[in-house]
Parts: sequence; C-alpha cells; structure tokens
Amino acid sequence: MITTLRHLLVDSWAGRAAAILIFLAFIGWGVGDVYSNMGTSGSNTIVQVGSRSITPDDLARALSTQLPAAAQQMGLADASHLPDGTKQQIARQVLHNLVIQNEVQLAGERAGMNVPDELIRKEIFAIPAFHNAAGQFDRTMLNDRLTRIGITEKRLIQMIREDIISRGLLQGMGASVQAPKSLMDRLFAFDADQRVLDVLRVPFTAGTVTAAPTDEQLHRYYDNHPQDFRTTEYRHAKMVVMTADSVAKTIEVPDDVLHKLYDFQARTYNVPETRTLQVLTFQDEAKANAAATAWRNTNAWDAIQKAYPDAAAVALPHVRQSDIPNPELAKLTFAAQANQITGPTKTAAGWVVFNITDVVAPHQTSFEQAKNDLRDQVQKQEAPQALQARLAQFQDAIAGSTTLEKVPSNLGAVPAAGSLDARGMTQDGVPAPIPGDANLRQSIIQHIFSQKKDAQPVVVNGPDGSAFAVAVDEVHPGTLRPFTEVRDQVVQAWTADQQRHAADARVTALFTEAKKSTLAKALENQPEASNLRKNVAVSRVHPDQSLPQNVLRAAFGLKVGTTGMYEGPDAFWLVNVTVQKPGDAGDNQSLRHDLDAQYVQSLQADIPMALDAALEKTVPVSHMNMNLFNQVVASTSPAAANGAQ
Repeated sequence: MITTLRHLLVDSWAGRAAAILIFLAFIGWGVGDVYSNMGTSGSNTIVQVGSRSITPDDLARALSTQLPAAAQQMGLADASHLPDGTKQQIARQVLHNLVIQNEVQLAGERAGMNVPDELIRKEIFAIPAFHNAAGQFDRTMLNDRLTRIGITEKRLIQMIREDIISRGLLQGMGASVQAPKSLMDRLFAFDADQRVLDVLRVPFTAGTVTAAPTDEQLHRYYDNHPQDFRTTEYRHAKMVVMTADSVAKTIEVPDDVLHKLYDFQARTYNVPETRTLQVLTFQDEAKANAAATAWRNTNAWDAIQKAYPDAAAVALPHVRQSDIPNPELAKLTFAAQANQITGPTKTAAGWVVFNITDVVAPHQTSFEQAKNDLRDQVQKQEAPQALQARLAQFQDAIAGSTTLEKVPSNLGAVPAAGSLDARGMTQDGVPAPIPGDANLRQSIIQHIFSQKKDAQPVVVNGPDGSAFAVAVDEVHPGTLRPFTEVRDQVVQAWTADQQRHAADARVTALFTEAKKSTLAKALENQPEASNLRKNVAVSRVHPDQSLPQNVLRAAFGLKVGTTGMYEGPDAFWLVNVTVQKPGDAGDNQSLRHDLDAQYVQSLQADIPMALDAALEKTVPVSHMNMNLFNQVVASTSPAAANGAQ
C-alpha cells in the first residue's frame, strides 16, 4: 500500500507538473521567435470555446513542438520542408487538442471545481527542477528556471491550477468500467481450458534400415545431393553499415543543452539521504509489541512477516524522506538509528514497527561527472530521427561509389571488409566482425551471398531502421569433393535418409490405425507402446514445453477423440485428444484477474474519445477564424521564418 501511494503521489502529481515545465522548456530552447511580430495575439481569437479563447500565440506554441517532431519522423531536415498539406493536417489536429483542453477546463468550472492556493503551492514546491542540492525548494532556482523557459510565475500558477483541475476531473474516468462476465468466461476458457493428450514421439533415427547400401545407391545419393559434399564457399566483401548506434556517436550536443538537461534531472543527480526500510503496521498495540519483541530476538524479516500475516508488511529500498506518503512514518524512520528494531509507535495508519537496514548519505553528481551520461541520453534519443534524416545522403553516397570508399565519415556509417562463409564465419573459424546486432548481421550475410560479384552496391533497409550496402569483390566457390574422399559421409547421410523414410512409413501406418479408434488402441501389442505418454494435460496457460510449437498449436485444433500426425525437427509425432476439461482452480483467480484488467484497460482507452465528443456537444465552438489560423500555419514557411529572423 505504501509503495502504491508513493507512486501515485510522487510520480503522478509532481512528475506531471515537471513534465509541463520540460515541455515548455524545449519550446523555449528549440524555437526561434518566429511569432513574436504577429501583433497583440491576446486581442485576436482563432477559436472561441465558451468563455475561453485560443489565440494565435497558443496555436503557434503548440505547433512549434509538433511540426519539428513530424519533420524528423519523415526524415526531413526541419519543419520548413514539410508539405503544405501535411502542415495543415498537423495544425488542425493540434487545434482540436487545444479545443479539448479548454473544454475540460470549462467542464471543471461547471462542476464548481476550485483549486486551493495551498495545493498549488505544494505542487510547485514538489517539482525537482526547483530544488537545490539539498533537495529543498529554492526561490532563486524557480526564478532562474522560469526566466530560461520564458514564462511568468503567474502563467506557471495558471498551468498548475488547470492541470490539477484536469486531473481532478479525468482521473476517475473509467473507474467503474467492468468487463462482461460472459466475455470473460469465453476468454478464460480459451486460455485455461485443458486438453488431455496421448502422445507418441517417433525419432527419425528409430527407422530400421534392413540392408547395407550398394555402390549404385550411394552414387545416386551423392549425385542428387551435391550441396552436401562441397567444400565451403568464401566470399570477400566490403560493407558500409549505418545503425542508430553508429549515428548516435556522430551527433554533436552543445553544452548548453546538456546543462539544461542536467538541471531538469536534478532529482537524479542531486540525491538527499536515502534509507532502506522494513515496516510492519498493526491496528492492535498488543500485537505490535509482541511483534517488536519477536523481531528483536530473531532479526529475520521473512520470518516475522510469516509469523504476523495480519500485519501490513512493506519493504522500501533506498527511499527519500519525501517518497514516504505517511509523514509521521517518514519523520520517524529518518530520525531512527540503522539496524535497530524501532517501535511500536502510533501513527495515523496504525502502530508501526520498523527497521532501517541501509543508509546512503546524500550525494551530488556534478555536471562534469554526468556530462557523458547526459550526452549519451541525448544522442540515443535523437539517433533514430537522425538516422532516417541521413538516409538520403547515404543513398547518394552509395550510388556514387562502386567500391564503397567514398561514403562520408560524418554520416555515422561504419565500414568493414573481410572473407566469410554463408554462416558468417571466417576461414579461422571465428565469427566475422560485422557491425550491428544478430538480426542485422544475418541480413548482411544473406545479402552478401545473394549478390553477384562486382555488382553495383545498393542501399538495403535492415532491421530497426538500419541500412547497409555491400560490394562483393571476390568469390571462392566451394567445389564438389570427389566421391572417394567423402564416401563415409555419403553412407552416413544415405542411412539417415533411409531411417527417416522408414520412420515416416511406420508412423503413417500407426496413424491410419489410430484414426479408426484411438491412439492407445492402435499401439496395443506394438513395440512403440512403451513410448506412449498418456494423460498429458496442456493448456494455453500451461503448455507442455517438451512438445514442439507446431505440434502444440495443432493439438488445440483437434477435436476430442481424434488423432493428428505432425513432423518436428527430429521426430514424427502422433497426438490423440482424449479429454477436454476446465482449467485448474489455481489458474482461475489470477488469470481471470489479468484478463479482466486487460479488457478494462482497453475499454478505458476508449473513454477519452467519447468524452471529447460529449464535451464538444455541451459547449460547441462558437467562433472560428480560419484566416487567422492560416496565417499562423503559413508563418512556418521558409520565407516567413527568414523574415522573422
């Protein structure tokens, strides 16, 4: 319970307020004053929503974040290169979002919602960006941050007030949603219902070969399977690979951006004293006293929890005093000595007994110490967009270089070269040092062995947004080894093929008999009877891992009393479904709870859309100035941007 409250009160309220500031901060850092010469926007209105209005400045601020993001996703250098039609679509969606924000505020006013000044004060004081190195609110830091962001204290208070109203109005939405029992029953039955199987596995090697092969049979097998008896083919290739990781290393991040990021992650880098707590909460003083005595005698946290199951037990690792939602408990635990059972002490939540198992002194990570980590954060964040933005340059460079030696190094493309076989191994038997992860490596290898020698390199799209090009300049094809040299291998391969064929024939015969009655009856008095596994219970929740996935999937499609035949990687399988029954009682509660939670979450996701439509019907838009809207959108064109500069 304490942990849940900590996430609700700390991560949600203060975290959301901090997100608002970060959002505005990026506007202030990354956007020029393009809209400052549009006149007194407060006297103009693009959209009127009841008593509230959306001004050109409101729309311009919102567009200044959405347009660059859209441009990056499309691989464009900046927002000025977006097509006019795309800008219009984005602007209309942004305006619609602003309308909904204002509709929510009007709904709060109609509901009589009023935010006390003290609550706003607490929210602002809880924002980490306004804390000093000691973790305390600092007026000087507040003024400095607001100056950097470019908003007034009055505007900040208004934002916090509106955010609290929005949360107060919307947080309960969907709380009463329930999943239909009939639907949950069907979903539960699909996942939890069990099928009881009789299973027979017949390995390929179980087939019997009655006679040794003749030379004629061996030569025929050798001629029909030349690929199995060739020496290894090696190819020498040059390659250039561009991934998000390789591009990230080339992204330059100015120190002023790192400083701003450092400031807004003050909570991470300026850490006050933290403690690790173990807490028991009782409603009865006598039980609390008994537990405290027993705990002091054993000093065993796990044992004391089991001895007093009625107590509310919680362990909080490395928490700050401000992270503990019970102020009385927070004060007590940060005043107590470590490794000493303390209590019982009366609090509003009950009688508490606790132990401090670890104390970490306050510590501050300086900007210089955090600089590399901050740079990595920014580079990794920007790398996917930068990768897409550079693809056109990468393609141009590849098109102009048959040897892949004219690719600019500043693109973040990594060159490599070497000889390898179709498994990606060098002649020394070690993996070739190909850049990228396993999926990208496999894609490059396949392309090397499908591309013709001296063919013009082309850019190939790899997994996870990566790109690469290869140039195959040498091919050392494998040669067919003489029959006399590989005769023993041919004998082994021929024998394995005959065993598999014999196993296939035997299983097919058993399958034919099983279809007449059951698998168990078909195996009566048969040598395979001892290998029959009976009463194998499987469900989608609890699959039998010994069954291949294709066999397991097929078993759920069989009707009760029927048998199926399937082929796995190294064996044939016969599966007979004997019984279908409800799932175990032990699965019932947890699985139903998970299914219900997933479905309710899906329904709750639909509620905002319905709410939007309802609010717009209650207070419809009464004024729409399309000329002013178009002026704001047009001001994002290259000419307008240059004029503003």
